[in-house]
Amino acid sequence: MKTIVPAVTAACLALVLAACGGGGGGGETAAAPFTGAGVTPISTPRIEPYEQGTPRALAKSGASSDAARVAGPLVRLGALSADALAGVAVAQSFQGALNTPRQIGLNRAVDAAATSAATLGLLRWVALPGGGAAATVSFGADGAAAVRLALSVERLPADALVRVYAPSGGEVVTLTGSQILASLASQAGTGPRPAGASLFWLPTVSGDAATLELALPAGADPAAVAVAVPSLSHLWVNLASPKAQAQLKLASGCQVDATCVADWSAPSRSVARMLFVSGASAFLCTGTLLADVAASGTPWFQSANHCISDQASASTLETYWFYRATACNSGTLNPGATRVFGGATLLYASAASDSAFMRLNSPAPTGAYFAGSLLAAPPLDVPLAGLHHPGGDLLKISQGVLVGYADCAGVNCVPQSSSTGAGYLTVQWRTGITEGGSSGSALFTPVSAGQYVTGHLFAGLASCIAPGNPDYYGRLDVAYRDALYQYLGEVAGAR
Repeated sequence: MKTIVPAVTAACLALVLAACGGGGGGGETAAAPFTGAGVTPISTPRIEPYEQGTPRALAKSGASSDAARVAGPLVRLGALSADALAGVAVAQSFQGALNTPRQIGLNRAVDAAATSAATLGLLRWVALPGGGAAATVSFGADGAAAVRLALSVERLPADALVRVYAPSGGEVVTLTGSQILASLASQAGTGPRPAGASLFWLPTVSGDAATLELALPAGADPAAVAVAVPSLSHLWVNLASPKAQAQLKLASGCQVDATCVADWSAPSRSVARMLFVSGASAFLCTGTLLADVAASGTPWFQSANHCISDQASASTLETYWFYRATACNSGTLNPGATRVFGGATLLYASAASDSAFMRLNSPAPTGAYFAGSLLAAPPLDVPLAGLHHPGGDLLKISQGVLVGYADCAGVNCVPQSSSTGAGYLTVQWRTGITEGGSSGSALFTPVSAGQYVTGHLFAGLASCIAPGNPDYYGRLDVAYRDALYQYLGEVAGAR
């Protein structure tokens, strides 16, 4: 994660406002309020969006596991220490500004299951009717709103089933041994790996405890299993359950409900809320599903390098789709909301344009929209819109104009006189803002009757009390010329 330096931030802001006329309104354009469609077409290379099916209802897993026949021990951690809470308070004080994803959790060591020998000592294998065997162990953390378990694997049969759920019941998520082994293999051979790269992070479970269940087919020997649970992620925000309505009002009051702007119904289905583990913490960002030239259905996924910059983090990714309100300002979650597990394969990460480009390891959900891409810098004063999940909240929309180009490094953004050589776009909002959790979200440019991704959020200085401050977006066309053409396909005139 990059470090925020408030003094440098203020200097950067002053430079940008002086160059772009922001803050005092001197640089305001005379453009009419942006409604999202019907603007003058821009002649530029682009990739067209496409649809995939119709939105599906939230998949619900029944309690169809072997848990009713297998009783295991509970390993419980106490509440977070005063020192840990103080560290969380400091981290939270930096949320909502610049290139920092919103932290929503902290990893905690589980000493009782730190090794495979210790973990296997907790398991009591029980023979199942019809053959096979199963064992469970639960882990809890006092005060947690949700829990995510880290699984360390020494040996795991490919045909084993690994399930995770709350001890009290509810949704049961089932993974195969082969899925877990493939994810771990994707982390190998990618160069130096950060601590925790050999861990498989199981799906998030609502509540303060999660049960790990291991099930083997008939004839399999439990001795073929050697796993550990050396840590868990203690989440203080519960985003795993769509029923957690009280947790969904997380954004600032000046945000605009995306459902209130009908023109953005289609591209809103390309946007996903992201939950991932990086280093010792859990974070939120926003990402976008991108179309390729072939309309292949491949789940290409774009976000920010300051969110995910290594394969270890990409492998932990959970994506939450259709997280928007049922109606304008209803505050009620769309019942079709769903989440996708399995992580992602990181294909390109660059600090130069703050780009993180991935392929999701699981298909995009039915009803997802593959967003088109604008493969050149848009002109000044063009209307723009950002779709994002500030604070992990229901989908919001910010609308404004392009006021300049910039080069950004660390927390420094230096205005540029033209788009040539500039890796970032400078945006001034007319309605809405961005904040922590919005990082990596797409910036869309309307072209004729369509909307196309032109950037991804790097840093935001706008706030409810200072909405005229600029936000900065890494240019998608820069990332395309550098690497993304290999995956999205060649477009004439784009390179």
